[in-house]
Amino acid sequence: MIIAHRGVSFTFPENSLPAFEASWELGVDGIEGDFHLTKDGEIICIHDDDTERVCNTKAVIHNSTLKDLKELELSSKGDSNLNLKIPTLSEVIQSAPKGKKIFIEIKCGPEILSPLLNQLSNSEMSPDDIVVISFHSDVIKELKALNPVYKGFFLYSCEDGRDFDRLIDEALEINANGISTDNESSKLFVDKVIDAGLEYHSWTIDDADIALKLIEWGASSITTNDPESIMKRIKG
Repeated sequence: MIIAHRGVSFTFPENSLPAFEASWELGVDGIEGDFHLTKDGEIICIHDDDTERVCNTKAVIHNSTLKDLKELELSSKGDSNLNLKIPTLSEVIQSAPKGKKIFIEIKCGPEILSPLLNQLSNSEMSPDDIVVISFHSDVIKELKALNPVYKGFFLYSCEDGRDFDRLIDEALEINANGISTDNESSKLFVDKVIDAGLEYHSWTIDDADIALKLIEWGASSITTNDPESIMKRIKG
């Protein structure tokens, strides 16, 4: 599967509805977005803890209401007339064509899970098309305890330098369905993950040669900032 990282973020503001809509137009298998919980319990799609980088105005997410955040404008890439707003989880879900996947990266803690699962259960998306991902093991552990129907992937950056066997053991202990990582060079790591009965996924891969290598090794998905180029190379 080819997953658009924060949408087509080379062209449109990351995590914006136009970035996601452009991804669907390309025919990607899914999108990846980042999600936080607001002060009033709403779920919005934004990567950072605050809005400064993407809105040029600083508002801390967990101290702000949805109304506060909707008054801000996302910084556009060249077109100042877009008037783009930070989308909610509901708006992102509504953008997805039937049968496409959404990788939901949780950027805060387990407190988001109850409202998240409530929204997901009330949406028209199939549980098979929802994947929850997080660097925080407690998020994945609680997700699987609350509703194991949803897949949960444990995120890992190779910069952390953790022992692969211990990482895999932790993923199994929290009942993760898979591990998603930025590994580009260790086939042994991929083999170990798959041999443990876990899915292996790759992020954020923008080099088509590396993507092809990872697919040959057994990666189930490639998350990329450049889905158009990767798809042309991989899918023809």
